[in-house]
Amino acid sequence: MGSNLPNSPTYSPAGDLSDRSLLRVSGLCKRYVRGGLWRKRVPVAAVTAATFQIQSGQTFALVGESGSGKSTVARCVARIEKPDAGQILIEGADIAQLSSRELLSFRSGIQIVFQDAVTSMNPRFSALEVIEEPLLIHREAKSDRRERARALMIDVGLSPDWMLRSILNFSGGQRQRLALARALALRPRLLILDEALTGLDVSTQAQIANLLLDLQASHRLTYLVISHDLALVARLADVIGVMDEGRIVEVGPTQQVISGPNHPATKKLLASANSAATKLTRITGAST
Repeated sequence: MGSNLPNSPTYSPAGDLSDRSLLRVSGLCKRYVRGGLWRKRVPVAAVTAATFQIQSGQTFALVGESGSGKSTVARCVARIEKPDAGQILIEGADIAQLSSRELLSFRSGIQIVFQDAVTSMNPRFSALEVIEEPLLIHREAKSDRRERARALMIDVGLSPDWMLRSILNFSGGQRQRLALARALALRPRLLILDEALTGLDVSTQAQIANLLLDLQASHRLTYLVISHDLALVARLADVIGVMDEGRIVEVGPTQQVISGPNHPATKKLLASANSAATKLTRITGAST
């Protein structure tokens, strides 16, 4: 099957990579209850038996249509929500059922960036305060916080001269860079990107995607990317997992999934991505 998608990283396993797994998710389940008051309460399975692993330094993309359960997986891995069943192993330690107190030692190692950066920031804050906030919570010295914030602004492509600017004076793409800087403040090993590039224009998406690749190399990061856009994640991911109705229905190296999709859900996402790429080519071609 042909594809108009951009070139993606190659995936070439070297022997047994199991010992290099940073994250292993096994049998993850999450249910919610709908209804209440005058309506019967009905349990709804958001995620059922999700299983995958990410090697250290890899990018694993979990893609699917809205409501497929991919963001629920992300929230469970970050332990924003507690799964009903299954294991979430971070370098062998299962964090799935840990209490809030027990999770404290793991929090700094797993950070998440959401789609709308500004909603996760205090609108009264300056760029400096946004980046410093997690460092302040972890009681780092003021001088160390300032120096760390300055270095991170440079790393994400923002001038440190803008540290005292209100976040409301930054563009959408710049706010996403700020969100990345804040997420990196505690030196995480796993960074979860939950639709973090969605809503940005195509040019800004490309810039942020390139930035993510640079940051991955310089900060030795492992990524879990959540997206509905197969074309977008193809630029970043080593491995793609496809979700449909709460289940992971296909997993494979990026080029394999793109060139030879097996599940109908994957084929549908690929067709949508190719259609969008074709439309974009026609639009840009007509404007030149």
